[in-house]
Amino acid sequence: MGVTVKRANLWRSETRNSPGMLARTLHPLADSKQDLQIVIGYTYPDRESAAIEVFPVEGADAKTAARRAGLESCNFPCLVVTGDNRAGLSYQIAHSLADAGVNLNFFIAQKIGKQYTALFGFEAESEADLAVKIIRKVAAGASAVSIDKPAARTPARKPRRAPRRSNQTARV
Repeated sequence: MGVTVKRANLWRSETRNSPGMLARTLHPLADSKQDLQIVIGYTYPDRESAAIEVFPVEGADAKTAARRAGLESCNFPCLVVTGDNRAGLSYQIAHSLADAGVNLNFFIAQKIGKQYTALFGFEAESEADLAVKIIRKVAAGASAVSIDKPAARTPARKPRRAPRRSNQTARV
């Protein structure tokens, strides 16, 4: 089967973290017979609020149901990668993306049986476009992926502090 790389439009809701919120959010989508491939639910560090993300939401009925559930279409570029798994595939993709200067906003992957599914989120459309090419080459078994890189971004780094000075004076 190989690996398929396709664009994904996540739908997302931020909600309170309480029992039943996931079920309440999914109920309208189930009623509209939307067959979800990805459902992500997580709480924020404050433990008071949470996020729910789903994919795909296709067709007018499903989009209406998603809005009724409090979900909104996200505007950040995402890719879904599905297909045959092999040991080290996530590493090979992540390493090749890093070598090309592509930053990931998020990454989720799982293997069930021999099948691999991953969701990649990016900062910009241009990064997602480049990632499609890279992931396809990695999936095809290319050991070293060389793609023309976009201008490298300099990662934000914290300024280094000067060493602390001691209140004691050195004796010579």
